[in-house]
Amino acid sequence: MFINSFRAGFSAVQKRPGLVVLIYAVHLCLAFLLALPIYMALSNVVGPSGFGSELAQQFDVVLWADILDKAGLVLSALRTQLFWMIPLYLVWKAGWSVGLIHALRDGGGRSFWAGVGRYAARAVGLGLLYGLLVLVWLGGVALLSVGLAVVWNGEVGAFRVFFVLAPTLVVLGLAFIDLLHDYGRIALVVEERKVTRAFLAGVTWPFRHAQAFPLYGVWFLLAAVALALPIVLDFEMNGIWGLFLLQQLFLLLRAAATVGWFGSEVAFFEAVRRREAPLIATEESAPAGNATMGEVPDAGPA
Repeated sequence: MFINSFRAGFSAVQKRPGLVVLIYAVHLCLAFLLALPIYMALSNVVGPSGFGSELAQQFDVVLWADILDKAGLVLSALRTQLFWMIPLYLVWKAGWSVGLIHALRDGGGRSFWAGVGRYAARAVGLGLLYGLLVLVWLGGVALLSVGLAVVWNGEVGAFRVFFVLAPTLVVLGLAFIDLLHDYGRIALVVEERKVTRAFLAGVTWPFRHAQAFPLYGVWFLLAAVALALPIVLDFEMNGIWGLFLLQQLFLLLRAAATVGWFGSEVAFFEAVRRREAPLIATEESAPAGNATMGEVPDAGPA
């Protein structure tokens, strides 16, 4: 089932290339809305310094630190933008994720925007519940780190706790909660569950079906590679437009990985449901069936 579900992800990318382009466009629009105020703030900081061209060609940490030290007031206004940036990002992510799941369910062919309109509101509520899990996990990691720092006193111990152990626990915990969130959203869409029931279904699903963990892990690695490639590769190119087009190629690759990721998880979820359907039907009909196994039902008055 793992192999078939993984192949279904690649098949989803091949069958729905328009969906890949749509996810790419959605992400591009969101990035534009979020990056525009940041760009304006950075432009106001770098422009008067006269070092804009140098920073565009090669990033200089010392030069950038000097500019930030002299333009702190301009960048401090950027923090206020987070009050609308973060909610916008979370609402947008909730909307396009359930729209993508709806488009990929039952072998694909459904409308992305119909899924957004039908499930986005409930997906936001579901995201808030999983957001509480994130806060609990981050708080637990913070308390654990402080406790271990007291036990492992010294510079070496503090480095291992705050720069090795804590980031590792944060990443692993967030990935695990994201896995639960994925199947919660799938249950919300595929099984038409309410928010609380979808939340419980997402929390319990991977523990009842352990193949969800390696399936998530493989796509997590593929997505991480697609994310890290633009950082690892040398982008010293002649012309800003060549760099821009190369970056867009990687963003398109990430959109394809997103479609394949959700396609695999939706296929896995539906395959398990089909496999368990006879068992569920048997359990639901068991009370009626017991009457034929030694118990004669009341025939009523003659």
